[in-house]
Amino acid sequence: MFLKHWGARLALVALLFAGALACRTADVFVAQAPTTTPTRTPRPTFTPLPPPTDTPAPTATTPPEPTAVPTKRPTARPLPRPTLRPAPTPVPPPPAAPTTPPQPQFQYAANPPSCTHAGNQYIKGRVYDSKDPTANGVPGLKMALGGADGNNAYVTTPNEGDGFYTFTLSTPGAPAKAGTYYVWILDGSGNRISDVGGPINMNLTGSDDPNSCWAGSVDFWRR
Repeated sequence: MFLKHWGARLALVALLFAGALACRTADVFVAQAPTTTPTRTPRPTFTPLPPPTDTPAPTATTPPEPTAVPTKRPTARPLPRPTLRPAPTPVPPPPAAPTTPPQPQFQYAANPPSCTHAGNQYIKGRVYDSKDPTANGVPGLKMALGGADGNNAYVTTPNEGDGFYTFTLSTPGAPAKAGTYYVWILDGSGNRISDVGGPINMNLTGSDDPNSCWAGSVDFWRR
């Protein structure tokens, strides 16, 4: 017990001695450190601002009127001529509706005439009972020779019993008579009852001419 008390005291003394030794060492280092003189920082100098100057308000300036720039008129360009289109081809009208042919005016029709060369000049023919060339002839009729109108006959002659008729214009050896002739049929009263047959163009050409006409012929038939 006594030893523990003294041991505690010795430990306390040793601790105090160590602390004093540490403080002394610190003072020695502080004394040996160089002394730094603090530098004085000058205060900033304040420059007084000049008093405000009254700036005159800007005078309103009227802008100059814009100068009218003359406008150059565009040069007139010739317009292209339109291309002429061909006229459309007219559409032909539709064919007319068939009409009823007019009824024949006369009882007898005339066949187309014919003519050839012969030794003398004459016109002959036959009147048939129908259009059939094998039909019987019609007798008792008066045949007329004249112009194209079928009205004024130069000469008339009755046909024979089998329907044949003949107009002699020149006999063999007599001078030939050139001219154009027509033939038609008359009834007992002298009225025309047939179409006008012809023309028959009598000429004076010889037999070597294919168009020679000395002997004419016109036939008729009952409708």
